[in-house]
Amino acid sequence: MISDPQIIDPYRAIDEKGVRSYRLNRTRQLLTQFKMDAAVLFDPLNLRYATGCRNMQIWTSHHLARYVFVPVEGPVVLFDYGGALHLSDGLETIDEARPAKSWDFFGSGNRAEEHATKWAEEIIDLLHSTCGRGATLGLDRADLLPLLALQNRGIKMKDAKAPMEMARSIKSADEVTIIRNSMDVCTQAIAEMRKHTVPGVTENYLLSIMNQYNLEHGGEAQETRLLSSGHHTNPWFTETSNKVIENGEMLVFDSDLIGPDGMFADQTRAFVIGDKKPTDQQRQLYAHAYEQLEHNMALLRPGMTFEEFGELSWKMHDIYVPNRYAEMIHGIGFGVEYPVIYYPEDHETWQYSGTFMEGMTVCVESYIGPVGGDEGVKLEQPVLITKDGPVPLTDCPFEEDYQ
Repeated sequence: MISDPQIIDPYRAIDEKGVRSYRLNRTRQLLTQFKMDAAVLFDPLNLRYATGCRNMQIWTSHHLARYVFVPVEGPVVLFDYGGALHLSDGLETIDEARPAKSWDFFGSGNRAEEHATKWAEEIIDLLHSTCGRGATLGLDRADLLPLLALQNRGIKMKDAKAPMEMARSIKSADEVTIIRNSMDVCTQAIAEMRKHTVPGVTENYLLSIMNQYNLEHGGEAQETRLLSSGHHTNPWFTETSNKVIENGEMLVFDSDLIGPDGMFADQTRAFVIGDKKPTDQQRQLYAHAYEQLEHNMALLRPGMTFEEFGELSWKMHDIYVPNRYAEMIHGIGFGVEYPVIYYPEDHETWQYSGTFMEGMTVCVESYIGPVGGDEGVKLEQPVLITKDGPVPLTDCPFEEDYQ
């Protein structure tokens, strides 16, 4: 377990082979805990976690043309897109690479069911030869045609999302350093974007600056388009547009960058554009958002249950409640991960049980936007949970004179 805050030193040397070994071992341990003998992982994040191999992650997130067979004991077999088998050369986590079989209609047409059956037959043969007949297979995605083919052949199946989320939720010391390095690139991308934030430029232009910096420094992509200004900030989730930003407006952005090594750099900040000082209303919105962020972040301790956190969390003013954000806390790693902690108002519908653990990396969220208000403020801070409490994973500054 992680206990030393110094492990987030960005200059720490990374044992890449050690990271891959840790992740594959975690995958196997959690599959065992959830009573699965093997799993087929389609999700590009799970596949990368278990093997360290990536290939066209965005494309393969909606075309299931890449997957990996991970047994609790036995060889790991990667099924990669045609012509890409060389990508796993030299990776000790992968024992064999084979061409992937696809059944997507765009590639299979009226032969989709036939191709799905052939996919299932190969997986069943691998499952039986590696784990024995009667073995239980985990799937992190269940596309209809291959699922039916497996069911028709009597294969016992379970949802592999649970063990994979739990496996990914506890970070090793090297993983924390990798996250911190990605956060550093994000912080610098934000600083570069702020240099170009002057009245008259568009939201799209500013978003492009962050993306360019991220890509130039080893980053990979962006998960959302959430940089907005003025009236686009309330309610939240208005996507970045060609709107021209104006002097005195509030600019709010959720970085949501996939940085170096595939780590999700999730930082949210807000500030007033141009040479005008923030209005009293803007100061109040910012102060409440920052107060909520600091209050909730200070609560985080190993052993605290999700229910306890909800009870002790910052009490939101009634006028902000209808526009509240989706959650107060979410895990972070390759993307948004387990756990998610919802607002008390949503506990009856959504909140599940669980406990914060040492080694979790999470983002603390706040959105303050009054119903019918002109603007809103969103802030977010990623932290590592240690035995002594939360440790920030970024030094991206807040607006001290707004609070």
